[in-house]
Amino acid sequence: MREKDLPFDRSKHVIYSKNAKKCVQGLLHRYYNEPMASALWEKAQLQFCAFLEDEPALGGVKMTASIYDPILIFAWYAVIPDKPPLEDVQQDVYRCFMGGFDMLGKLFNLNRRLDNRIASLAFKKAADQRVKEIGAFPSSFRMEGFGYDKQNGVVRYGFSQCPNAEFAKRHHMEDVLPVMCNCDHLAMQKLHATLVRKGTCCTSDLCDYCIVGDQNPIARQYELATQENGLWVSVNKRLHEL
Repeated sequence: MREKDLPFDRSKHVIYSKNAKKCVQGLLHRYYNEPMASALWEKAQLQFCAFLEDEPALGGVKMTASIYDPILIFAWYAVIPDKPPLEDVQQDVYRCFMGGFDMLGKLFNLNRRLDNRIASLAFKKAADQRVKEIGAFPSSFRMEGFGYDKQNGVVRYGFSQCPNAEFAKRHHMEDVLPVMCNCDHLAMQKLHATLVRKGTCCTSDLCDYCIVGDQNPIARQYELATQENGLWVSVNKRLHEL
């Protein structure tokens, strides 16, 4: 079905991106033959529209792909008859959401002081946009502060509200959410950085971000562990060994 023909309220919502469409269609063709993949793609499109019926209006936020592309991933998972292990599609979802970091990683290394400062400015700009939007869109991402330790090259911020997590809770699809949250770790790795995160809005009160170069002493204190639900979290190596 053509995107312009999909039945949803365009005064409240926007369509998924071309990257998300490519990702889902690619996954469907990986696991199913052409007729089945085509039929499931149309089902996923219609499920996307059905999901939007009860969703808060967020079509006016700046980064709509951060909200509507995940809904298409949820729709894909909801309609497929065979549920593949989500770790098998982790790289596909990463390329959909954050594939641009592959190129950035060829230019930026967050272990370098100048690159670290430039990155902090970019993160701050994004954070400011989130803070600005929450007034007009109360269901969007809600920031909880931003800080940059210039001396040690550490960026810290967090979200106390995430529309992706709220969607997952409303539709009882919390088991699917980690495949999207984990993309943050992969993106930072491309920048020669480490994301130290102890929880997300789906599992705790805060989705916390502590971003440092991967050679930073802070990064060396932690390692990634996979929780039972598939979410990657940072655990202190010393405490983990006790």
